[in-house]
Amino acid sequence: MNDEAEITVSMVDSVRIVRVGGELDPGEADTLIQGLAVPPDGSPLATVVDLSGVTFADSSFLHMLLTARQDHDRAGLPLVLADVSPFVQRLLDLTDTARAFTIAPGLPAAVELARGPHDASPHHP
Repeated sequence: MNDEAEITVSMVDSVRIVRVGGELDPGEADTLIQGLAVPPDGSPLATVVDLSGVTFADSSFLHMLLTARQDHDRAGLPLVLADVSPFVQRLLDLTDTARAFTIAPGLPAAVELARGPHDASPHHP
């Protein structure tokens, strides 16, 4: 498996999909921060972060996820983590931050979950 960090952004049904993979360290911070940022134009309904390919992440990665969640909450946009890799799940569990996120078992479920709360009722932090 290639452990080089990879971050790609795409759109599916008005939901921004941020796919994150490989080994993430502070060197990838700028790219990840851009990918997780709330777009100024308000075009997506939500952001889904696909973490299935993450093989290494440290506290700086966790801090970026927590900051993105806060920024999305302030903007009234859902942020959903999808297909969380075992490594990231362990990081979330050890730091007791898993409860801070909405987590879905796969990408289709995450997109559906991200669209649902936004359409049904507003999320209040």
